[in-house]
Amino acid sequence: MRILVTGGAGFIGSHLLDRLMKEQHEVICLDNFYTGTKSNIIKLVDSEW
Repeated sequence: MRILVTGGAGFIGSHLLDRLMKEQHEVICLDNFYTGTKSNIIKLVDSEW
């Protein structure tokens, strides 16, 4: 399933991305980094679960 997560670089969003990717979903993250940080999601970029 293809899923869009807004606020994916925040604390909750990054954990949600991690969970969805482990379940083999195609995930798109959209974030403006207002409160989130790139370091929360850098490990997920270009990863193959």
